[in-house]
Amino acid sequence: MKRILLFLGLSLTLAACSLAPITIDLLPTLQQNGADAGTQTVTAAGDLDLMLPDAGGYGVSGYEVPSLRPNQVKLEYALVLEQDGGLSGSAELRFYLAPAGADLWNASEQVGDPIAVDLGQTSTTLSGSLELSPQQIDTLMSGTLTVGARIVGTANGTATVGYRFDRLVLKVAFF
Repeated sequence: MKRILLFLGLSLTLAACSLAPITIDLLPTLQQNGADAGTQTVTAAGDLDLMLPDAGGYGVSGYEVPSLRPNQVKLEYALVLEQDGGLSGSAELRFYLAPAGADLWNASEQVGDPIAVDLGQTSTTLSGSLELSPQQIDTLMSGTLTVGARIVGTANGTATVGYRFDRLVLKVAFF
């Protein structure tokens, strides 16, 4: 009886270890393809709509797909925004994650809530964690997705806006 209990305990321990959280770091792929940083000249007198890295977003594939559907996936990010002081106004940063070939900028593909951005600051770092929806988890499980960020708001002036991702990680948890 002791051997059976020991075997069951060991089996459960090994199973729990195999379900430990995994991390999918998107930053090396972005860096390899030059999509982790860039600059765009912005001239605005009203509406601002800035898509990062560009209007097509960034396609991600080639990561290891978990064999079991995760319970929770969070996008952890750190984005540095810099501008040369010629822009004022307020905006929101929104992250998007969609299946490859889908409309990335559709509201249903947005990850979490928007993050407020003060465009009057010459340098700001935005960081945090946003939870993926069940549909976005299904997209992650497909093994091919598109990601992007969008700054939308009201602005005045002309500036060169630079951005740099210091962190862009998907944290996958099974419990």
